[in-house]
Amino acid sequence: MRQRMVVVWTVVATLCAAAMLALPGSETVPYHVGWAAFALCFGLEQWSPRATWIGLGLYTVVTGGILVTRVANGVLDWQETTEIPLMLLLMALMIWHVRRRQQALSDLTENAARERAESTMRELLTLRTSHEMRSPLMISRGYVEMLMDRTPAGEDLADLQVVDEELVRLTRVCERLVRSMRVGADLEVTAIDVDAVLRQTAQRWSMVAQRAWTVESSGITLECSGERLRACLDTLVENALRYTERDDDTVLLYARPMRDAIALGVADSGRGFSTEMLRTAAGQGVVQNQGPGEILDGVRDDLSQTGLGLSLVRDVATRRGGWLQLGVSPWGGADVAMILPLVPQVPVAPMLRPVQTTAPAGSA
Repeated sequence: MRQRMVVVWTVVATLCAAAMLALPGSETVPYHVGWAAFALCFGLEQWSPRATWIGLGLYTVVTGGILVTRVANGVLDWQETTEIPLMLLLMALMIWHVRRRQQALSDLTENAARERAESTMRELLTLRTSHEMRSPLMISRGYVEMLMDRTPAGEDLADLQVVDEELVRLTRVCERLVRSMRVGADLEVTAIDVDAVLRQTAQRWSMVAQRAWTVESSGITLECSGERLRACLDTLVENALRYTERDDDTVLLYARPMRDAIALGVADSGRGFSTEMLRTAAGQGVVQNQGPGEILDGVRDDLSQTGLGLSLVRDVATRRGGWLQLGVSPWGGADVAMILPLVPQVPVAPMLRPVQTTAPAGSA
């Protein structure tokens, strides 16, 4: 298969040499056609050095001999013989450049493969580490909670509460690492019942945090990755829990149909977004000169952690051609939604769009 172009050029070169013999006085036309065919075939397929130089040598000797014979017979002028070394030099330079390009492409492919392998190993290491840490963390939290139940109020109980809080934070870090791996992976795309995903997400989180959980359904089926969709909803729910504290605080998971799109998000009754944060998200104020990819860097407050959560959700939305929208919930809290086209579109530049409504004092 790799020698196909060598065979093609051999046939063309033989025909050109035969034409040179059959057409006295017009030898230069088939002569140059043969060289042009060599340049084309050599560029289409990687030749071995042996085939390259044997082919060049034979064609140069055969066609050069024909030209010299015609000059000796007075059919051609002696200047025509200068084509012999000049064409050989031209082809040698072409071969050198093509070889350089092929080597550079080979090095680039090898480096890309190595980087992909290293990236995959890093992701697997992160994923496995996070999974392996979950069980010890759950066991540790169970023992800490047992000790807290047995310990009377006082300094020792306060110390145990600090340990429990740190274990909770470490558990959430592990969950976020696993979630980020799921969001970035290339997962299977299927028809997903959005309402079922919302109900399952609310049910899972209701076992972790006591809130007034509500689901607003839409009856929409979306062609997407269910794993990635759940990871995004988990991220939005985790943010909502961070800004709500009481058992009667509301956390709403909703899917609302729009024109050729769906708004999929989480709203809460927490302290909500400040006007300054909405302006920051819009690229105004102190970050008005920053690019779209830097907008999320300005959305911070005293409860923010790594800041990667909304960035991951935004990336998922923009891959589909949508965007991330910030707003104010009916209870004055935060409302964060992914606007996803029903039919995937060409990815757009990462965007975070605020809803221009009056937010309460404070920030989320």
